[in-house]
Amino acid sequence: MTASLTLTTADGTQVPDPDPAQIAAALRALTIDDWFAILEFSDDTFLQVAVKADSYALERRAGGDETHVGTEVTTVDEVVEAFQAYARQDPTWIAGHTWEPVKL
Repeated sequence: MTASLTLTTADGTQVPDPDPAQIAAALRALTIDDWFAILEFSDDTFLQVAVKADSYALERRAGGDETHVGTEVTTVDEVVEAFQAYARQDPTWIAGHTWEPVKL
């Protein structure tokens, strides 16, 4: 059984069990004002992105604080690819980035 996902954006929009097209549309609509999206299985298991002036901050968490790590990417295509892979529970995209612990 696959765990249920919810996609939430900064404007409060929530999409239960989003498909790849819904994920791509939500992420491509992000702006400095509508600046984040979270794709979560639970409060402690998620992938999130924040829009920055010239990049995107990706963070993932798979449990407690010690599993909360982040990286930076430069294109929305990289963000879409990561979110779609995360939704499929395909971890292969993780190795393509350098992850650092996030200080909470």
